[in-house]
Amino acid sequence: MILVYLDTRDSILLKANDTSFHALYHIIQQADLNSNIWYADSFNKGLIIDELSVSLPALEKMIASLRERGLLIKLQRGKYKLPDHFLDC
Repeated sequence: MILVYLDTRDSILLKANDTSFHALYHIIQQADLNSNIWYADSFNKGLIIDELSVSLPALEKMIASLRERGLLIKLQRGKYKLPDHFLDC
């Protein structure tokens, strides 16, 4: 098994060509790691938009792409869960 840390500044997510993975890096940074929950409120989205220099519709497409891939699980409107295997230690 290969263990890769996703939350470091040299994360493999930031080296990917797919900007959805760049967004995932920032989502992991904002998530409450005790509950494994990310709140997609306007403040958190705004921080990601500023960091990635993208528009809100572009970020929404990235979030939808991450959901389709099973990398974000929608719990309710504006509330997402990261897959449990992201935090296995």
